[in-house]
Amino acid sequence: MFSRVLVMLALVPAAVLIAAPAQAAGHGARPTNGFAKHGPWNTKLPRHVPLAANSAAVVENIRLDKVNNYGSWAVNTDEYSTPIFTVGRDTPTQRWTFSDCLNLPHLAPVIAASLAAVPTPADLIVSKGTDAAVTIYQPSTDTYWDFWRAEQDAAGHWSACWGGKIEHYSRNPGIFANPLGATATGLPMGAFTIRIDELRRGRIDHAVNIATVRTRKDCNSWPATRNDGNTEGADIPCEGQRFRLDPAFNISTVRSPAARTIARAMQEYGLIMTDKAGALVTYAEDPRPYMAANGGVDPYFALMDPDDVVPDGVEKYLILGDIPVERLQALPYDYGRPC
Repeated sequence: MFSRVLVMLALVPAAVLIAAPAQAAGHGARPTNGFAKHGPWNTKLPRHVPLAANSAAVVENIRLDKVNNYGSWAVNTDEYSTPIFTVGRDTPTQRWTFSDCLNLPHLAPVIAASLAAVPTPADLIVSKGTDAAVTIYQPSTDTYWDFWRAEQDAAGHWSACWGGKIEHYSRNPGIFANPLGATATGLPMGAFTIRIDELRRGRIDHAVNIATVRTRKDCNSWPATRNDGNTEGADIPCEGQRFRLDPAFNISTVRSPAARTIARAMQEYGLIMTDKAGALVTYAEDPRPYMAANGGVDPYFALMDPDDVVPDGVEKYLILGDIPVERLQALPYDYGRPC
């Protein structure tokens, strides 16, 4: 899913990242995603914003993607999302290898600096599914990495087909330099991925993502730096395009407390189209690192369905069911782009 990204070959310097330790919400606190407060992820939307002239038609196409692909708006957790590792200064570094799974050897110099010295914890894992993604934060050096199709060999050596590194990530708005980054849009997974701790505290202080089946071909809207759109049409959503949940929608009608938290973030900060996918989805962090430290218990069961209404394992497919896709609103291309 993440590598159609690489058709855009602007060979720019390989380092531009952001991330900082998560802190509690409050006046002056850093956003939990660690990126700059002024970036597209961490800036609240005003209640009254201009909508795209074709907002209703674009949203209808997203609704049709939901109807025609499993009928749900799911939350990706351990598959097609990312585990997020926050590592210390003393975490051993490793020179990762460029695996070149796409047979594009000319990209090796572009990603070389991102692979040169990666703090690699012994318990590092990647997401399930073909993306095999992973996110690494190192607050002590203010550096962040995303990798796609990451893999460890029998000798313990790591490689990746693509990804990127962001230095000074606490000052970065949450955008990789083109063509780096694990998503098809060059947008860092750590900027938009919902954290377990955010759902536990009942507050998300950044925009979340949305990915759908059909995205507009050859179209990217700021903050995306590239795209892997697959469908012609002016009313197909554009990668990087910003959406929001209608602020008039009554969040109290949403039954799951976690879904209410997500819906509030969709109203306050919005959603950004980060990729295309096999269904309509939003990303939350892979729970397996949390589970390893907490007796193997998946926290999403209780967070998404505290009353145990549905069988364990299907919560992530049903959690957003009370949020009506048709109440999304599409903002104009490049909304919020700095002049």
